[in-house]
Amino acid sequence: MLRAMSALGILLFGFGLTACGLSRAWATPSGLNNIPTADVVGEKELVLQAFSEFGSERQPAWFAGFKYGPAENWEVGLDDIIAGPGSAGGPTLQAKYRTALGNRSAMAFGAANISSDRSRHGDVFPYAAVCGDLSALRLHAGRSWQADNHAWFIGLDTPMTSDITLRADWIQIQDGEESVTSLGFIRTISPRWLMEGWVSFPSGEGAETSSILKLDFVMPLGGP
Repeated sequence: MLRAMSALGILLFGFGLTACGLSRAWATPSGLNNIPTADVVGEKELVLQAFSEFGSERQPAWFAGFKYGPAENWEVGLDDIIAGPGSAGGPTLQAKYRTALGNRSAMAFGAANISSDRSRHGDVFPYAAVCGDLSALRLHAGRSWQADNHAWFIGLDTPMTSDITLRADWIQIQDGEESVTSLGFIRTISPRWLMEGWVSFPSGEGAETSSILKLDFVMPLGGP
């Protein structure tokens, strides 16, 4: 069940990057912990999200948002900070298109962190991502062309049980001068509810480790 849900893109949010200078906030495309992937939500599926970013030396921030599949292989979404630092910045948007590359691989092109307030949110995050399914695990890689942060990213996810999948990723930040590594999981609570969490480890000297905890609610809006 969890693998099927993951294929619909009910995956993790990469806010750990914002703590390390990539951007102040960005909408949450389907992906792993801190990277977008070639996954998208299912057609006519709505995923409501609520999550928090926290660390030992920072005030917790609280977020709400959604992802939606308006058509096959398309995904759009919006996130906003509802409480905590940066809550006056307004929403950020994202969009993505996916195309299959055979039975076990896919590619996607998208843009996240789309906002009318660049001073608060930073630059748009355009990217390309590919995915390969090796049965026991899935491999992901991609490239972003964000202004002043042309970044490579890689990741993998592998199921531990029928309900729990472990995931890890790595992405460059600050135009390749630093990076962020993260470890996390996604767990199916029920057919409609999922819980996600991860910890991000920035490479910069003195940079603080950050954590994310998130709940997803999956709502099919189409017909049978």
